[in-house]
Amino acid sequence: MHRESKKLQEPSTIGQRIRAVRQQAGLSLDRLAEALGCSRRALINWEQNAAEPPIGILPKLRDLYDVDPEWIIRGEDLVPRSRFRLTDWARFDRIVDDVNAACVQVGIEYEDKVITGFVRDLFDDEPADFDANSKRLRRTLLLIARGKA
Repeated sequence: MHRESKKLQEPSTIGQRIRAVRQQAGLSLDRLAEALGCSRRALINWEQNAAEPPIGILPKLRDLYDVDPEWIIRGEDLVPRSRFRLTDWARFDRIVDDVNAACVQVGIEYEDKVITGFVRDLFDDEPADFDANSKRLRRTLLLIARGKA
């Protein structure tokens, strides 16, 4: 039986995430450069990963475009995350415990990075959806464990 191997998608770069913010805001290079107080050339260099942006642009992106600075630095996807939300760390810890328990229950071990991805996806959902999403996570992990996913 021939299976096509799936190429793992590489995480996005800081430059790609800055470009995603600009595109989501519908801004030209000139407009975003002006808003950030930098040159167009500097912005192009950041977006093309030819240079790293100074840390001082993080609060500007946060304040002007409601973007989580941590996502700019460490995000993997190209969907800008909002920063204007208080973090309920107790809820976050409960989700971590639930994801870890679900993995143990179905007999799957993942790297911390994968677990963090599951947790962040569940945490980003509305709290009212948590029970349904938690059940969906358990079913998904069970299917993966059985090799049917």
